[in-house]
Amino acid sequence: MLLIFVVSKMLTIQVIRYGFLLLEDVASQDPLSVSVAILHQFNILPEMYQVGYTKLFFRTGQIGNLENTRNRTLHGVLRVQSCFRGYQARRHASERSRGVLALQSFIRAENARQSYSSLLRKHRAATLVQKNLRGWRARRYFIKIRKASVVIQSGIRGCLVRRCAGNVDLLNVLREFESKKEADGDQILIKASFLAELQRRILRAEATVREKDEENEMLHQRLQQYENRWLEYEQKMKAMEEMWQKQMRSLQSSLSVAKKSLALDETPRMSDSSVEQSWESNGNHVGGGSSQQLAAAPRITGREMNASMSVIGRLAEELEQRSQVFADDAKFLVEVKSGQADASLNPDVELRRLKQNFDSWKKDFGSRIRETKVILNKLASGGGGGGNESSPNSAKRKWWGRLNTSKFS
Repeated sequence: MLLIFVVSKMLTIQVIRYGFLLLEDVASQDPLSVSVAILHQFNILPEMYQVGYTKLFFRTGQIGNLENTRNRTLHGVLRVQSCFRGYQARRHASERSRGVLALQSFIRAENARQSYSSLLRKHRAATLVQKNLRGWRARRYFIKIRKASVVIQSGIRGCLVRRCAGNVDLLNVLREFESKKEADGDQILIKASFLAELQRRILRAEATVREKDEENEMLHQRLQQYENRWLEYEQKMKAMEEMWQKQMRSLQSSLSVAKKSLALDETPRMSDSSVEQSWESNGNHVGGGSSQQLAAAPRITGREMNASMSVIGRLAEELEQRSQVFADDAKFLVEVKSGQADASLNPDVELRRLKQNFDSWKKDFGSRIRETKVILNKLASGGGGGGNESSPNSAKRKWWGRLNTSKFS
């Protein structure tokens, strides 16, 4: 039977490629023996290969089996190496992390010790400062209490001495008591709670005194503001009173001038009426109608004069009443502003309202005085032209028409 070997391998190449698959060390052996050992290890029958001088000849399929075995072995080696290297890396990382943690713990411990020592020094310094400050306050408070006690004791002793000035025995008893008290003064102890209570009382008293001082300062400022307002209000009231007095004087002077002009107009009219009456009694006029008109003219003039006098009298009376009312209102507002009278009203608003009322009344009163003056002037002009019959009648109609249309309060 003829065997055909189609695949050949160099002995050295086979040793290099598959030599690592042997379980024992064959580095000192020749390539042929190594190749045969490889074939025996993988149970390749002698019929499946043929050994030459430099080559091995295999039958079909044997090289594939060797390659599969080699690949599986290489994959296993790689897996083992990866596991081992991963283990080494993890161990190295864990060792490094432990070293880092140890180093960090050392550094943090050193920092904590330094910060604690600094904090401890600050705490000791603060305790020392507080102790000195509290001691200084306690000494100052004790000195203050001692001085106050000495003052009170001196006052009480002086009072007792003044009361018992004539009793010598009582003075001796007091001196003995004081000497014993001075001898035992070093042994007197004061409770800390009592001192703390006294200190709290003093602090409360000081706070109360400060509050009272602030309140007094605020009240003083308010009082100063009220005084300034009161001075301004008094100046305004004085200015208003002076203005009202000037206006009243001007109105009174206007009334007096009107009265004088009316009195001067009345005298010639009375003389004309007496002359006309004498003419009527003597019969100097020809017609009876003309004599009746001349007799009626003085009677109408007399009524007109009486009406004008009554109007002027009413104006004068109104002036006096209004002046008295405005003066009383201004005086009442001054009393309310100063607090002498109690009333639920605002003095400033009432003062403005009173001023408006006075201005409106002044305008109305001035217009009536001007109207009265115009009427008196017309009467005077009508009385002078006695020869004209139409002028007295027209003057009479104008006078009574103005009297009916004018308003009097």
